[in-house]
Amino acid sequence: MRGFLDLPYRLPFARHYKTFDAGFYVDFPRQLKIMGDWLLESGCRRTLDLGAMTGGCIEYIRRRGVRMDGVLFTPDLKRLAAERLRGSGARLFVSPVWGPLRVSAPPYDGLVALGWLNLPFSRPRLRAYLASIRRALRPGGVFLFDFFEFRELVIPPTEAVALAPGLRVVAHAEREGRTLRRYHLWADGGRARGEVTELVDRSPAEARRELARAGFEVLRTSHLDLNYPREFWMARRR
Repeated sequence: MRGFLDLPYRLPFARHYKTFDAGFYVDFPRQLKIMGDWLLESGCRRTLDLGAMTGGCIEYIRRRGVRMDGVLFTPDLKRLAAERLRGSGARLFVSPVWGPLRVSAPPYDGLVALGWLNLPFSRPRLRAYLASIRRALRPGGVFLFDFFEFRELVIPPTEAVALAPGLRVVAHAEREGRTLRRYHLWADGGRARGEVTELVDRSPAEARRELARAGFEVLRTSHLDLNYPREFWMARRR
């Protein structure tokens, strides 16, 4: 779908997502610890990671004694996560990044979605997706998520990343109002494919407004001054 990443969720690029998005993962262990603390303090026993990638978050949270299942955006990612999580008992579901959320499981105590709120959802689609997140939670369940305000970010206009021998991505970024648009060229040996992706600036006021409209109450907020400064919030399903 227009504006959404797709190729890094598919082989051969999916194995190298952490290299592609290295700036985010610099501080990932610190954010994971906060996430685990909040889930445990909220009494969560059964949780879901929306956008589980190759399963790193699931692996960590389950080590802390909380069951976590995962939603993967493509079958390729599901296969990679299944390899990593073999024997863990984690249930894995495939649901496209642009929604709607598809999980065939009883309601969860907690749901985690990192990087989700900045995706280029139209207002109706954002609200429909929040409604599906609410349905995936039991009454009183918690929703943990982060989001960025782009004026706080320093993003190189153009960068090239070698993912592996023969695999490379070149990206050029431009800001247009509330939208961060990136032009990606993915090279696999002698083949090259392009895609244009977008992220949308979301303010705390907008996040509170949409959560309240969807039937959530904000419980905790924290500004994480990490490599990518971001807001990390927890809301409860009313």
